[in-house]
Amino acid sequence: MVKKTKFKNIIKSNKGFTMQDLIIATLIITIFVGLIGTLMYSVYNVNIRTDLTSQMATYAVQILEDIDKISYDEVTSELADTYKSKFSIPAGFDVNIEVSHYGEGINNVQDVIKIVNLTISYELTGDVQQYSVQRLKIKEI
Repeated sequence: MVKKTKFKNIIKSNKGFTMQDLIIATLIITIFVGLIGTLMYSVYNVNIRTDLTSQMATYAVQILEDIDKISYDEVTSELADTYKSKFSIPAGFDVNIEVSHYGEGINNVQDVIKIVNLTISYELTGDVQQYSVQRLKIKEI
């Protein structure tokens, strides 16, 4: 005895992907790649800022150590360009030195102590970062 089976017409196959599956997979991959790209850019940006700030601190230490070595009378506000060339500070960095006398209005004090304000700055993507240090320069007797 032979059984007869009826074959039904299969309209939809369970093999492969549908267009909806491909669109959803593409959307998920695009979101994932966008998040990873944003994370990588943020890490890169923080790394660059940290390196530049470290360089600013190094330049500030070098300049202040040299100011300690020179005489009291040589310390003026015009030293910024001298130090920029002496320590080969790159063009992206701005060095500003302001010298004022300590104890304005107090007799004999303003001729002995100077306040040296050193500011080093750089601009990265429109944002200006500054590193400021203040030091006293005392006249040698």
